[in-house]
Amino acid sequence: MLIIDLKNIRIVRFIRTNRFPLMVLVGLLCSFISNAQKPLNPPVPTAPKTRVNLIHADSIVGNNQSMNVSRQFLGNVSFQHKGAVLYCNTATQFELSNTIEAFGNIRIVQGDTLTVTGDTLYYDGNTRFARVLGKKVTLTDSKVTLTTRVIEYDMARNRAYYPVRGVIVQDSSTLKSEKGYYNTRSKIFNYKENVEIINPKYTITTDSLQYNARTKMALFKAPTLIKSKDGEIVANSGSTYNTETQQSNFKGRSKIVNENYTLTGDTLTFDQKTESGVARGNVELISKKDKVILTGKRAIRNGQTGFTKIMGNAIMRNGSEKDTLYMRADTLYAYEMMDDSTTRTKKDTVKREKKMEKLIAQGNVQIYRIDMQSKSDSLLYDLKDSVIHFFTKPILWNPQNQSEADTIHVYMKNGKVNRMFLVNQGFVIAKDTSSNYNQVKGRRITALFNEQTRLDQVVVEGNGESIYYALDDRNKLIGVNHVECSKMNIRFKENQVKRIAFIGKPDSKLVPPKELTNSANRLDGFSWREKEKPTKEEILGVKFDVKQ
Repeated sequence: MLIIDLKNIRIVRFIRTNRFPLMVLVGLLCSFISNAQKPLNPPVPTAPKTRVNLIHADSIVGNNQSMNVSRQFLGNVSFQHKGAVLYCNTATQFELSNTIEAFGNIRIVQGDTLTVTGDTLYYDGNTRFARVLGKKVTLTDSKVTLTTRVIEYDMARNRAYYPVRGVIVQDSSTLKSEKGYYNTRSKIFNYKENVEIINPKYTITTDSLQYNARTKMALFKAPTLIKSKDGEIVANSGSTYNTETQQSNFKGRSKIVNENYTLTGDTLTFDQKTESGVARGNVELISKKDKVILTGKRAIRNGQTGFTKIMGNAIMRNGSEKDTLYMRADTLYAYEMMDDSTTRTKKDTVKREKKMEKLIAQGNVQIYRIDMQSKSDSLLYDLKDSVIHFFTKPILWNPQNQSEADTIHVYMKNGKVNRMFLVNQGFVIAKDTSSNYNQVKGRRITALFNEQTRLDQVVVEGNGESIYYALDDRNKLIGVNHVECSKMNIRFKENQVKRIAFIGKPDSKLVPPKELTNSANRLDGFSWREKEKPTKEEILGVKFDVKQ
């Protein structure tokens, strides 16, 4: 074996391992000395695709034992191969296999931006495959830095792979995963297992993620959780998220959660900065502060204005489990307001809370609650003042009561119907325990209800008419009283008329039981429409067990 110091052009050590003729030794020595002034060109390999060329080394050790032609290079070693430059402290080059083993201060430089560093390098010149190991192995490409302990870099396919946990830093984001792939040409990362992206604005956790460093677009390949100061997003495989603009396109059942509401859909297009987007398929919007749940086939939300539109079998639920108000319509429009009350966060910043203020329902509107049911063409539900305005000839049912008018205004108190205003062509029917129908008509009717949501008092103003069943103390029918008066005040108990006051000159007629006919005990326009009363099953479109 022969070692030559290329700096001083002198023989460092000579070990005779075989017996050579003296002239052969002299010829070999002269050959090394004559080539010491230029980079060493290794012998042509038997079958390599392209030769790995030595650029520089301080010292060279040649070995030709057992036909394993190899050379060892010491000190400031560098090689060049197919546009890449390899640096190290020491290296062994195997001529026949066209491979290199390198140690110490490993550095691979490819192009103007990409650099790989480590402690140990195994490089195959035929496949252009490099394996870099070390306590700290890094791949730096422009503004992206990957740090791990092992990097396998396939230069032919522009693909780097780290099989052990790695940390990637880009701009202000830090990503961690158990393993991953990086395409140095397309700048696309594929992260696998326990993936976590930490950014000052958000944190992403998932098990499989593809990320484009150029477009800042993340493609989720597994269920994913995105957390930010504004809330959380739960997404499924196939969803995309732009980490720069915070705009997303979620496929599969996905959910957006913040302190004010939860929005869920089979697909979601959402802008996290403006809290605006479109949800499709089994949409559900929950307003947490006022216990309002909106569902439908499609939803459009503008977080900046606090507006949400629900379309297609739109349903609202409001209230506790026992007295929930169910509403169904073709379309629902929800409007939020900024609550005057404020909360302080851990960082002592003041946040104003959003609450749903108004709800507009249009098209085939139905309402169901234990104490009230209704049908109308449209309505306005003022949640702040607990008032429901029904439009276009609505009809309402309370326990054994039916109310109709051109427009009806219902005022709630403690979650129950407290009073009702019927405007234009008002008609109230109260069915008593004997199945008699007490009736009141008028231009404007005010109906008051007791704690059990039963009719307590009716005040009629303008063109008042009434038919009520007069009973004795034993609830035996005395007759039917037909009264016409411009203004009247009627008191009820158990839906029976107990007292009536007429203001003005009433026109009254009592019909004895024997003379009763349909025309005598029915006002014009009378129609008991109890069979049209919406049910919970009808509104929700499901069937319930008897227990429910």
